[in-house]
Amino acid sequence: MFDEDVVRHYQMHLANRRAMRPDHEYARVTDAEWQEFEDHFDKRKVELGACGRPYGTPCAHEHACVRCPMLHVEPRMILRLDELEADLIARRERAETERWKGEVDGLELTLGHLRDKRDRAIRLQKQTTAPSTSAP
Repeated sequence: MFDEDVVRHYQMHLANRRAMRPDHEYARVTDAEWQEFEDHFDKRKVELGACGRPYGTPCAHEHACVRCPMLHVEPRMILRLDELEADLIARRERAETERWKGEVDGLELTLGHLRDKRDRAIRLQKQTTAPSTSAP
């Protein structure tokens, strides 16, 4: 469903842009170009949800998705975030014991991002499961 919606909007965008410009400025989209476009959106799917980075852009955060503001967590992955949090807490405790101060700082940062993302996913889950208040 999402992919069809993206494709439809992209095609509408192209049609609108082309209507405003002379025909000779636009070539037909090749099969390879279209495949590249579709591949971009397939690559946006990650374990916790989907990456919201724009078309044609690489991952600027080296796949540190929990820290990345472009990650949109699927509410069904909240339990996975809980697992990741438990692991990060254990790693932070080890880092504190070993006095790896830089590691502690990095893990604290990651924990903060994880908790923010979980809070957003919980809010989204509540919004999508809330009973409708509109009249029939």
